Amino acid sequence: MNMHKLVKVLAPAGIAATVVTSAHVASGDDGINTVEAAESTSSNYKYQGDTGYGDGNFLLNEALIKTLEEDGDLAFNGHTIEASEDDYETRADKKSEFVEEHDQKFTLRDGTATKVVFPIQDETLSIDDVTEAYGDDFETTESKNGKYETYVYKLGDKKDDDKKNIIAFKVEDGYVTQGTIGYSKSY
Repeated sequence: MNMHKLVKVLAPAGIAATVVTSAHVASGDDGINTVEAAESTSSNYKYQGDTGYGDGNFLLNEALIKTLEEDGDLAFNGHTIEASEDDYETRADKKSEFVEEHDQKFTLRDGTATKVVFPIQDETLSIDDVTEAYGDDFETTESKNGKYETYVYKLGDKKDDDKKNIIAFKVEDGYVTQGTIGYSKSY
């Protein structure tokens, strides 16, 4: 079950997003993905599997957004992600290690992921849907060749922008083609 189907299953079940502050998608012994949701005071989001075959709607998931905003525990395919510029700078003098899990590319420093880059299926997730979910407080950069734009969000209520978690969306022709969680010197 991909995340899109998962969200469709959760919504009719009447589980309020404010109650589901912890979500975990896992594949059981039978190969069927299941979700484990728990009521808690901390924000957690764990993603297992590929991102590029679905429609990218997991990026609109309120549990993911809340985890980024509240600096909760965020993991993709078993890699914990520390997603602020400050998290990156703390480990900047450590040797980078590049790891691929499913269709995601992780940058690890001192054993912790400071960035994950992942594909989104073409023409499935519009930037309008993203700005509706994340708001209008973003910066955009255009690629040198003008082929795409990148929308960069710094999330959370910390006063220092360097401590806010970062999520970026590469956009071509109005649709997200790639996502990045974590700091990068260039998106």
